[in-house]
Amino acid sequence: MSRPLNPDLTKNWKISLPATLAGTVEFYLFDPLHKKPLYGSRGRLITELLEKWVDDQKRLAAASQPDYRHTGTHVDARD
Repeated sequence: MSRPLNPDLTKNWKISLPATLAGTVEFYLFDPLHKKPLYGSRGRLITELLEKWVDDQKRLAAASQPDYRHTGTHVDARD
């Protein structure tokens, strides 16, 4: 079975994690049939977590912007 096509370009990152965290993640991603994490499972996990984080950051940024549409004041250019 071939890998599914990714419509987006990829960027390789080399990161260091605490060994206990990395081991715990691999434990949960472990596939007993292949005796290792499934191909791409770590990348999918990191992608999902980062996409959620980016969405949260966008929501926080939008919430901190003042909303001038509903201030209750009306400025008439004729005054």
